[in-house]
Amino acid sequence: MTGRHAKDGAPQSGLLVLVVGPSGVGKDTLLDAARDRLSNAPHICFPRRCITRPAGAIGEAHIPVRPEDFGQMARQGAFLLSWKAHSLCYGIPRHVQDDVASGKTVIVNVSRSVIDDAHSLVGRNNVRVVSIRANIDVLRQRLHARGREDALDIERRLARASAYHVDGDNIVHVDNDGDLETGITRFIEAIEMPMPIANRA
Repeated sequence: MTGRHAKDGAPQSGLLVLVVGPSGVGKDTLLDAARDRLSNAPHICFPRRCITRPAGAIGEAHIPVRPEDFGQMARQGAFLLSWKAHSLCYGIPRHVQDDVASGKTVIVNVSRSVIDDAHSLVGRNNVRVVSIRANIDVLRQRLHARGREDALDIERRLARASAYHVDGDNIVHVDNDGDLETGITRFIEAIEMPMPIANRA
């Protein structure tokens, strides 16, 4: 499905798909839908992130890690990629590197700050960045609807979103400001398109 398959249908080399985009753009919704629709593809996986957020908290299904343990885990090499955002720490488990090396397509939601780290660790030719976009009015509506932030924090997030930009190699931009089904279709196409790719808007 990635365009690099052997005769038995398995990918000949793996791919790390980094999903990025500002708050409220709909990354979690698209990831949940793609995870469900691609569940029968044995070479595609969606690992859970480690987050210093309690179990059962609002948001994605994740692996909860106590804040006091996260730093030690990072120093011990538990994470392939890690970053901090909005007072939380996030980590992508180290086994993702092995999954890519074994030929799998691995899709993870990350901060754009770790893109260069991913290139160094996995190899630039084995990384694709899928940048999710939506216009500011749609972002504002979604941030209000999810109820996680107050009005001031929403405006701060919108200001950051206005300045949000990703460039570099192997980037696919997915517009997600229309109906949900169109967004899901575009997202799955971005995951499955052959490599190498030109940057696509």
